[in-house]
Amino acid sequence: MAAPVNVLLQQPTIHVPDWADEAQQWGQLNAEAKGNSEFYPLTVKAAYVVGVIHTICQSVSILLSHKDAMLVGYIPAYGVFASAIELLGRCLKGNSDTRGSVSDLEAGFQWLASTHFDDYHGDYLSVPKNIVLVQTGKYMYSIDNLVALRHFAAHGQATAKQDASGHYQFGYIDYEILAHMPPLLANGLDAYWAALRSDEFLCNCLAKARVIALRKWPVFLSWSKFEKDDAGKYHSIGEIFSEFNWVI
Repeated sequence: MAAPVNVLLQQPTIHVPDWADEAQQWGQLNAEAKGNSEFYPLTVKAAYVVGVIHTICQSVSILLSHKDAMLVGYIPAYGVFASAIELLGRCLKGNSDTRGSVSDLEAGFQWLASTHFDDYHGDYLSVPKNIVLVQTGKYMYSIDNLVALRHFAAHGQATAKQDASGHYQFGYIDYEILAHMPPLLANGLDAYWAALRSDEFLCNCLAKARVIALRKWPVFLSWSKFEKDDAGKYHSIGEIFSEFNWVI
């Protein structure tokens, strides 16, 4: 890429333990992925996160393509998808713990809501968790509902948390939920990438977030997706993620 686009900060403006070592690791992954040497380490980290999320979405597509997707693939697919939202939330919150948290998942969904509804304009912290983010032909799903559904997918109904009325409406599995997610995710990730180019706070949170520089593939995938296509056109993150179709 002849003209790399970087995030705002070349280095975090807050103290991040071991950042020098981490930055070196991101630089090494970028070199292995044949990325432009002018990319900041934090830019590479952002690209890695986007690449991991894209790979997760590909896994969802594979699960939903099974001939018995409604019986054996849909619930796991939702659980896998939720892990992408949790990763986004980890980066938004700057979670440096080795374990994930429900608050990361909530933050990820809040970000999608904040970039979807004009009332919030990316201010995800102000989004109430009872806001309806997805409305299917059968039901309306708040962020709280979507988080609880992830618990159902990951752990089984016995450990699903209850709301104030004593239950969640999981009497059936709504097979329309995931179909609504690619546009929300595409818009949310597009807004996140744009925000990283101007928002010091979000850049510092990304630097703090514990994301291991494990393999070059997610970085290579992101740079490959950002390259010109055969028609000579560059594609935005929004366009890239809008290509997923999870209607079954």
